Amino acid sequence: MLDKAAKKETQAPATSEWRIGTIQPSISLYLLAALVGLIAGFLAFILKTAIKWISTFLVGHFHPDDVNFGLLIFPVVGILLAVAFQKWIIGRSLEHGTEKIKASLIAKQYDLPFSDTYGPMIASTFTLGFGGSAGAEGPIATAGAAIASILGQRLRLPEQLLRILVACGAGAGIAGIFKAPIGGVMFTLEVIGIELSTVPIIALVIACVVGGMTSYGCTGFTLDVPLTHAQHFDPAMSGWVALLGIFCGLYSIYYSSFAAYTRRAYSNISSPWARAAISGVMLAILVFTFPALYGEGYNVMAELIDGNTQALTSGSLICHGGSTSPTMIILFCGGMAIVKAFATISTNSGGGVAGDFAPTLFAGCMTGYVFGTALNSIFGLSLPAENFALIGMAGTMAGIIHAPLMAMFIVVETTGYYGMMFPVVLATIFSYATVTYLRPNKNRA
Repeated sequence: MLDKAAKKETQAPATSEWRIGTIQPSISLYLLAALVGLIAGFLAFILKTAIKWISTFLVGHFHPDDVNFGLLIFPVVGILLAVAFQKWIIGRSLEHGTEKIKASLIAKQYDLPFSDTYGPMIASTFTLGFGGSAGAEGPIATAGAAIASILGQRLRLPEQLLRILVACGAGAGIAGIFKAPIGGVMFTLEVIGIELSTVPIIALVIACVVGGMTSYGCTGFTLDVPLTHAQHFDPAMSGWVALLGIFCGLYSIYYSSFAAYTRRAYSNISSPWARAAISGVMLAILVFTFPALYGEGYNVMAELIDGNTQALTSGSLICHGGSTSPTMIILFCGGMAIVKAFATISTNSGGGVAGDFAPTLFAGCMTGYVFGTALNSIFGLSLPAENFALIGMAGTMAGIIHAPLMAMFIVVETTGYYGMMFPVVLATIFSYATVTYLRPNKNRA
């Protein structure tokens, strides 16, 4: 009995009283969280820059009024390069990073491999730079978590603190890639599902603020969805915003169902090369048909919210030399909203490495704009379609990812329009409630 008590006394400080030198345990954790956030934010900047450089090199010379047949080739090449890198360099699949982080934390496996610090970023650069229709958040969350894991292991952190630091790394990665500190915090709490007490929560906030601000500063203090026209909300539109939320919820159910079906279909293809070839070809056809699907689509979202619909149809064979009437724009936005799930899963589950969150923002932007413009055309209303495009981003992300708080903050932080918080919250609540009511036992796709 005495031996057990002595053993317990010697083990307890290893978890609760760990510190760097003479610094208090909580301060030690905060310093490590800040360091992890700094590294994750800088890695987010590097990843964004690499994707932009390759994308600009490949399609920067394309003329917006021409049909560019290179779009039939680049996405296929990107997927094949990502598969080759995973198979021959890394030796394992790097797809669906956020799901793997969550699974590792649930299984109490905090010793992430060193290759996770660079592998997902390189594979994602191939995938998105060559035209994959997804986001960079999954790979950077993995890289941030891996950096935290390696740092924690080198410092011999107790398992409890290592778990906290890994979660901070993942959140800081999300904060850095979206330049959304609070969004990164909510990702860790809602998506990863980490339950934290006061001190770990403070560490998480520090990591995400440092990560987000580091990325923000490195990119010249610019937002990913840079809006040039001021967005104002009329409270009289609140009823329509609630209806938009319900519409986003219904669309979210479609998106999740179709994404899950497509993912299962790709998983049934045993050969990784055949899966990559098929998904790459399908993705290329969609990107050629709807060039706005190329990459993450932040600039397209910004242009649409600012009222420039020409960015949607630029380089499209459908609208080449033809009409860009309001009806055509509605059909074009609706078409992209319908196929976005297929394009994203073809990117993420066909061999490419990318994230699942940014596509929901793009889909929501299209959905919100279609909702407002269609009602205006059919019923002669004067709804602010551009406002609805911005608000729809949050409603759709909340419905698909099942993370309403994360959706709210990422949208207002990514666009910089905190004054739109009320309609964003309203649409998010109704969207999430619709999905929860109609599919109470379904997990997100």
